[in-house]
Amino acid sequence: MKNPGFWFLIVMIAAVGIVFGFVIERPYTFRGSVIDPAVPAPKFTLLSSQGGEYRLDSKTGKFVLIFFGYTYCPDVCPTTLYEMKEIKTRLKDKAENIEFVFITVDPERDTQDQLERYLSSFDESFYGLTGTTQQLESVWKDYGVYRGIQETDNSLGYLVDHTSRLYLINSKSELMMTYTYETTLDEIVSDLNYLIKKADL
Repeated sequence: MKNPGFWFLIVMIAAVGIVFGFVIERPYTFRGSVIDPAVPAPKFTLLSSQGGEYRLDSKTGKFVLIFFGYTYCPDVCPTTLYEMKEIKTRLKDKAENIEFVFITVDPERDTQDQLERYLSSFDESFYGLTGTTQQLESVWKDYGVYRGIQETDNSLGYLVDHTSRLYLINSKSELMMTYTYETTLDEIVSDLNYLIKKADL
């Protein structure tokens, strides 16, 4: 009869193997609000701060991270754009697989030139998109974006209340996830690193 210590060693090796296998096979947990199943991203064509038009349906094969805001925003928008810049920096070479897009909720003031000037202070590769109020209302509705005008007594004339989520479109042109304003940079970067690696881009 074999030594009891031998059987104890066998049991421990098996247990470690099971635990290790569980850790390896454990599915990744996304940090954003997952849309399951992902849905075809609503298409749009808008004027771009980089000149010409930006057509979403021409971006298949890339991830697109979208934020809806405006250049006269005093707080949330510049903070989010800074975070988008930091996300790009942390992703390093993988960032070439993502397009960062800023869609205005203030077409009256956000012309292509105004968007170009504003975004260049964050990252010149970011796309700022605008259009007619009618065109943009369709996009806001398709993406469930809230937008409301708030009159003020200061020189700005008015502020725009708006949804502060980030929208992630995957490389198959599917809307797959959104991120609240409270989501950390580490969490978003972790998701994007995982998705880019999984997509083998």
